[in-house]
Amino acid sequence: MKTFNLLMLAIAIGTLLQSPLLLAAEDAAEVKPEVPPKVVSVAPVRSVEVSPQMMVSGQVYSRFQSNLSAGVDGRLDWIAEPGSTVAAGDVLARLDAKPLQLRANELQAQLKRSQINVTRLGKELARLTTLVSKQLISQTQLEQMQADFDLASADVELARASLAQLQDQLSRTELKAPFAGVVSSRAHQVGEEVSRSETLLQLVNLTDLEVRVFAPLGYASFLTPGQSLPVYRQQGETSLKLTSVIPVSDVRSQTFEARLLIDAKVAREFQVGQLVSVALPTAAAAVSHVVHRDALVLGKNQHAVFLVQQDANNNSVVKRVAVVPGQGQGEWLQVDAPLRQGALLVVRGADTLKDGDKVRLLSDKEFTLAGSQ
Repeated sequence: MKTFNLLMLAIAIGTLLQSPLLLAAEDAAEVKPEVPPKVVSVAPVRSVEVSPQMMVSGQVYSRFQSNLSAGVDGRLDWIAEPGSTVAAGDVLARLDAKPLQLRANELQAQLKRSQINVTRLGKELARLTTLVSKQLISQTQLEQMQADFDLASADVELARASLAQLQDQLSRTELKAPFAGVVSSRAHQVGEEVSRSETLLQLVNLTDLEVRVFAPLGYASFLTPGQSLPVYRQQGETSLKLTSVIPVSDVRSQTFEARLLIDAKVAREFQVGQLVSVALPTAAAAVSHVVHRDALVLGKNQHAVFLVQQDANNNSVVKRVAVVPGQGQGEWLQVDAPLRQGALLVVRGADTLKDGDKVRLLSDKEFTLAGSQ
């Protein structure tokens, strides 16, 4: 019995000694470790002029697309194949030059004959002039010889002009490319007789391109040559400069034409005949707040952005702000939301954020945002 009591006393003492240790362990377990701030990148809210837009279809055209003819009659000896790429001055077609060359030889002989005649008459005129000075012949004979000499000189000039015309026709037996491009089609085959006005082939320049669009006539007043318009294609979006507005329409279509120049640096990204979409302004521009597209967090029923603020301890925290997207301006998007110009919005890392999260902002050197310039 005494042994049992001693055992119970020892257990009680051990329990009392362990209790503070257990309480200390529980208190330590209740202290949560501090969560490190999430790393994000930001972009400011901007105020820019934004106008409502409508999408219209446009098509890519070459600014130099020509149906070429030889300008001379003859038999076609050679013509470039469709798809051939040529430089300015390259031969595109060649006509049989033999008939014209024979005619040129004939005119060359006639010119030589006329020159011989002029030389003979010139000598005779000089001889008669001497005889008139000695009063051995009449003045009438001298005047007749002068007239014959002048007519012979005119014949020389006519022969030269005829030969020059024929030389021009001979040069046209080789049809040369007026500009660099590709042969898109040909209308005749080797061996066919062609006239001077018949189209032989079509040449299309592939580097000097433009987009042509037709839009409702009422929107022509909102366009000004020189302004840039967004152009959308399968490969993405680009901005092209408006070169001309043709506000002329007819009773049926009631549309006007606008043309946008494709810069040579991006011309390889477009093909002649390609369809594109162009955003045209439909009203005067008004100042609105825009945010970077990457700042928008898409939801099923509502879209939002995360606004960076400072808490009482001067820590950077985020606040979720609901927004209604509007018109796009390249990398920027018009929104309807209680935001002020210059406010910082999260553009990278927003997908895992919630209200009140602490964040660390990356500097511009650590992260460069597309379209931030």
